Amino acid sequence: MEFEEIQKQQEEARKAALAGGGAQVSEGEITLRERFLRTMHYQTVDMIPNFEFGYWTETLHVWREQGLPEWVVDEKTAYDYFGIESYHVAGADIGIGKVFEAEVIEETEEKVISRDQTGVISEINKQGNQSIPHFLDFPVKDRESWLPFKKSLLERCDAPLPANWDELVAGYNRRDYPLGVDFGSLIGRARNIIGFENTALMVCEDAELLEDIVETFTVNAMARLEKVLPHVRFDFAAGWEDICFNSGPVVGVPFFYDILAPRYKRLTDLLNLHGVDIVYTDCDGNLEQVVGAFMQGGVNTLFPCEVHGGTDPVLLREQFGRPLRVWGGIDKMMFLKDKKAVDAELQRLLPKVKEGGFIPTVDHRVQADAKLDLYKHYLDRKREWFRCGGEPKY
Repeated sequence: MEFEEIQKQQEEARKAALAGGGAQVSEGEITLRERFLRTMHYQTVDMIPNFEFGYWTETLHVWREQGLPEWVVDEKTAYDYFGIESYHVAGADIGIGKVFEAEVIEETEEKVISRDQTGVISEINKQGNQSIPHFLDFPVKDRESWLPFKKSLLERCDAPLPANWDELVAGYNRRDYPLGVDFGSLIGRARNIIGFENTALMVCEDAELLEDIVETFTVNAMARLEKVLPHVRFDFAAGWEDICFNSGPVVGVPFFYDILAPRYKRLTDLLNLHGVDIVYTDCDGNLEQVVGAFMQGGVNTLFPCEVHGGTDPVLLREQFGRPLRVWGGIDKMMFLKDKKAVDAELQRLLPKVKEGGFIPTVDHRVQADAKLDLYKHYLDRKREWFRCGGEPKY
């Protein structure tokens, strides 16, 4: 099938999914996928999607002591129990790939020090919280150490699609759930191989090198997307950065506007060409100084919109209006307080959720010291006040 014909079919199907203007639609008449599309395009829908971000590994273990059933053992069973709905993100095999052989450097009764396939050396405690490693060294320090990574990224541009790609496509095109496509990372995965502090220093000490790194990640992402986009009508695109902390971006605001935004625009123009107009990049921390850069680059959805990190979805929606969508935006710290605090947080967001273009979820994984009864209260309030879908089993 020629590209133009595929593109025409995608656009016709997308228009059909979004048809109906502002007419009221009952839950039973449309799928979760259609509810997602209508919500994110500011259209009237009886029930908005009930999505969540997940949980720390320890959270479900702690909650079992507070009454969580024994059969709830992972995120999938937890979503079933809590009545949370699901979406999926399809990978386009974007990224660095294997540059080093992974190896264990040292192991004792207390810790493991290892090198992963990107060359990052980290230490993980065997006791306590094992989910957050302590990073010891990063492989990219200068132009010479960058070259193996650049070579890998460029070589992977032409890597074949999975052997079962046709089977995957057939399933994707019969779906009734929202499906996104991974559009990669321009600076977050670069930060992973450079290091947090070293990335901040590189902006000042060798900005041309950092720009070359960002450009190479862009070229890799464009090439991989061009392979998958013609085959599937995706509903959204999902990137990943994690390049901000509670005071703003690690690389500074000018770097975002001058270097990152134009490259995001190249990616989102390609996505838009294939009918994908909902685009987020997962970035924690305080985004308020760079939301404008994301918007200029066509990244029009905040995710997870971390309130505790300094990002206020209410203020940002007032500033940027309808073009800006929010997926997240509920402060997870309320689970350490009481029902009054939960209600206050949800009431604060309610007017913006009612406007549309807003899927309220906890702004990151629910922490282990959260209270189970407050989490259930939160889910009940979401269904009652926000008219979220999903049927709980508690």
